[in-house]
Amino acid sequence: MSTDPLEHLYSRQATGAQPSVIRDICALVARPQMRSLAGGWPDPQKFPVQAIGRISEQLIAEHGDLLLQYGSTEGLLDLRTALARRMNAEGIAGLDADNLVITHGSSQGISLAAQVFLNPDDVLLVGLPTYFGGPGAGRARGAQLVGVNVDEQGMDTDRLQQEIKRLKSAGHRVKAVYTIPNFQNPTGATLSLERRQQLIELAETHDLVIFEDDPYADLRFEGQRPPSLKALDRSGRVIHLRSLSKIFVPGMRLGWAAGDAGVIRRMVVAKQFADATTNTPGQYILLEFIRQGLLDRQIQENTDFYRAKRDFMLEQMDRHFPAEATWNRPQGGFFIFVHLPGDMDAEMLFHRAVERNVAFVTGSPFFVDGSGRNTLRLSYSQVSREDMEIAIRTLGNLIKEQLAGNNK
Repeated sequence: MSTDPLEHLYSRQATGAQPSVIRDICALVARPQMRSLAGGWPDPQKFPVQAIGRISEQLIAEHGDLLLQYGSTEGLLDLRTALARRMNAEGIAGLDADNLVITHGSSQGISLAAQVFLNPDDVLLVGLPTYFGGPGAGRARGAQLVGVNVDEQGMDTDRLQQEIKRLKSAGHRVKAVYTIPNFQNPTGATLSLERRQQLIELAETHDLVIFEDDPYADLRFEGQRPPSLKALDRSGRVIHLRSLSKIFVPGMRLGWAAGDAGVIRRMVVAKQFADATTNTPGQYILLEFIRQGLLDRQIQENTDFYRAKRDFMLEQMDRHFPAEATWNRPQGGFFIFVHLPGDMDAEMLFHRAVERNVAFVTGSPFFVDGSGRNTLRLSYSQVSREDMEIAIRTLGNLIKEQLAGNNK
């Protein structure tokens, strides 16, 4: 029997909400002896503390009345203009301040986009696997979630086309596709140019919206950056979502959404009833950080830093993991995705690893259909090299032990 006296009054949205597995793991990670390969958080070593402190002190002294006041729901005009110019330079032509809204990270952008476009029982197509944010926003709107396989080239657009046709023939309202095109969380995969073009064509043919969640695009270690889906968009169907958490600092909770001006206006209206305005001091600090040329420098330093971490983790995995396990070699981002032999349970491995003070994220929560029980996600972003080496060696030994046990 429940001990919650208000349980019978909760909304369907509240009772149906699923907690993030990352949130649950945070309690484990807080243990001082834990070596965590779990959270995809930036390394505090790369936070520009001194520059932010200097800028903050100057801005408070000279413009404290502006920093500490309410701001507009859309976000600081000069900041939106600066970000629009950066996107124009990336090949997304024709954007200005009216095409952007400043959000509390890309997670709020996903939530607002879902609120604007998704009705109960609409179908939201997502990757198998994919980050929880898109599916979570869809569930909050009562949408049906349908997964489409993700391989080394990103979401399989041939399978996507098949799913769209199957769902529509069954009478479902297929409304949107959620995708992370660059260094996808959790697989690290990047959507190929051919598939990007096909995804745009499918959206136009079947009257769909695309939620392009792109928090890792600037953390490319090698290879040429492909055009974003928004850069390929000719009909205003792409809502492009970005985050400053990985390239600036996560604690200020800054991100932005870009799209057709009409779409952005509706997202702004939705945001008015959510939080009224985004962190005003943070917006001013970020704007000055950009004006002083520090953001581009920060991105380059972060890229070099995380590239070295990726290389080190891959070296350790090559050394300690058995041949039966396979994994990706991402060209950017924070994640390495591991496939264990088909009959091995990553959940069992997780519990044994925690006993040895090693944490990671099992793969199955990233699969909306409940599959992926033999997969796991490793993050190199925050862990030190010393802890990474010990954690990977420990995991490798545990995988070998579990394999030996399964073969008896």
